[in-house]
Formats: sequence, structure tokens, C-alpha cells
Amino acid sequence: MEGKRGSECLLKSVSNIDFNPKTISADSLTALAEKVAVPAENLTKTIAQFNDSAESGVDLAFDRAAASMEAFDKGKVYAIKLAPAVLNTQGGPERNENAEILSVNGDPIPHLYGAGELGGICTNRYQGGGNLAECLIFGKIAGENAAKQKENHQSAEVEKPLQSINDLVDGERIDNIKLGPDQYVGTTEAGIGGKIVVRVTYKDATIKNVEVLESHETEGIGAVAIKEIPSKFVEANTTDVDVSSGASSTNRALKEAVENAIKSANK
Repeated sequence: MEGKRGSECLLKSVSNIDFNPKTISADSLTALAEKVAVPAENLTKTIAQFNDSAESGVDLAFDRAAASMEAFDKGKVYAIKLAPAVLNTQGGPERNENAEILSVNGDPIPHLYGAGELGGICTNRYQGGGNLAECLIFGKIAGENAAKQKENHQSAEVEKPLQSINDLVDGERIDNIKLGPDQYVGTTEAGIGGKIVVRVTYKDATIKNVEVLESHETEGIGAVAIKEIPSKFVEANTTDVDVSSGASSTNRALKEAVENAIKSANK
């Protein structure tokens, strides 16, 4: 869409469908343009160009397949906001060109090698098949170097990180979590990094507080959502809230964990 391309996605009118509540509808392109704050002239021109491509079966702009295009009719039109998202396992031990895992001081740790997506060479973006290449290439390098004869090292000093990835004490069991009045624990394995544990204060059908005790979400996206979303649950007194761009998976996992805690309260 010209003027604000990529920020809104138009949907054709389909009868008897309950569209997502986040969609915006209008009876005309001009009215829709006003609602989503884009130039009406540009929106109308974009739709006209698309209709021409759909009717001719030739998309000169994006080479889209003719079978995937259908011209807009004169019915109701819809828009929904879209945003780019990043979804991938990030972080992990840093390695060098020999697949040797490095200490926090940048020195190779004897006899320790790594390969694949964990500690991958590309960060903060989804690589698709790129991770497979890392598995194959660094797997071969790691295997060859690990098999080489070398001096025996009994130990290697590694500086302890400043903080653990979890707020829970390492190794602490869920059933050891301290609970005050009207507090309940909820867990899920649906996070991007796996387990998420929350402690929810819930009374009189009201979410009083949500504390995330354990999570392994990706820094920069999921980890940010972990800090922001709990307060939104409390403010709205529901888990059905808007989330940060790109953090849908983390939001769903947090929602599940909180709802599991509330189920415990209602037993």
C-alpha cells in the first residue's frame, strides 16, 4: 500500500465471518483510509493497480501468481495492522572459527566445542535454513577438532555470569516457591525458551499481581515482553491484552501460565 505500505493489510469482504476484533472495517476505501490514517488517493490507486493485476493475471510489481489474486469488489473492506517480528533461539556460548567455546574473557575453554543455532554466528534475526548450515559446518569443525590429540587439562576457570537467566534459584523446585495469602503458581512450557513460571495474587475474581519467577525468553523481544505484559494483565484484570510487536508467542505463554494459576485459585 502506497503511503504506509506494509503497515496495513486489506482483506476482502466475506460474509458470515467473525473477523478478529483488531480489524477495522469501512463501507468504502475512502472511509477506510480515514480510519487507518493513510492517504485516500494512494489507497484507491493501490487497490486499482491490484485489481488490474488480478484481472490480467500479471503482477508487474511483485510477480505474484495469478491464482493467488482476486480483484476487490465494491463491498465492505477491512484493514488490520501488521508489524515485523523476529522469532528464533538466540544467545548461548560464543565460539570461534575453530568451534571452540570461549570464556567470558574471550579465551578458548579446553575440550569444549559448540555447533548449530546455540550461540550461532547470526543473531537477532530468523535465519531459516541458515541454522542447518551452522549445524553441518560447525558440527564438522567441532568434531574434527575435538578428535585431535591434545594436552589434558584437568580444569578451566570460567568467570561466573553476573546473574542467572532465571529469577528462581537454580535447581529450586516449583513446590518450594513461597506463597502468601491468595497467591497461586502457574506454569507453562509454551514459551519461546520453554518453561515460564508465574506467581499470581488473585482475590475476589481480580488479578492483583503477576510475578514472573522463571523464564528463558529471547533478549530484546520476549524478555522485554516478560517485563511489560504482567502489569497489563493486572491493569485490565484479564489476560486478553495487546502485546509488544513480535512477542505474540511470549504473550500466549504468559497468558497460559497466569490462567493456570487462576484455575488453581478457583478449585
